[in-house]
Amino acid sequence: MKTFNSFKKKLWLPVVFGASLVCIIQSAHSEGMGSGAMEEGQAIKKSPTFAEADKNGDHYVTKDELADYPELLRHFDTVDAGKTGKLEEHEYGSLILEKAQSRGR
Repeated sequence: MKTFNSFKKKLWLPVVFGASLVCIIQSAHSEGMGSGAMEEGQAIKKSPTFAEADKNGDHYVTKDELADYPELLRHFDTVDAGKTGKLEEHEYGSLILEKAQSRGR
């Protein structure tokens, strides 16, 4: 019985620490930390998928189709490899990555 009590005493600290960490993460998530963050005084909109951004269904995304997403428009010309004014799906993926990287800077 003594061995079992010793084991319980050593186990309480990691259990309490883990439970505390879970509570903190859930609290931050429910408060919208990250998704509700502010950038330059405006709420950050979640980036649309390629299919959502391609409003006319022509398999390209243009600046007009991204008019509601100024944070994506900032990087549009950088990822437009052919300088056509239209992004193909792989270029759109690069646009999303550019946006994410610029937020981390």
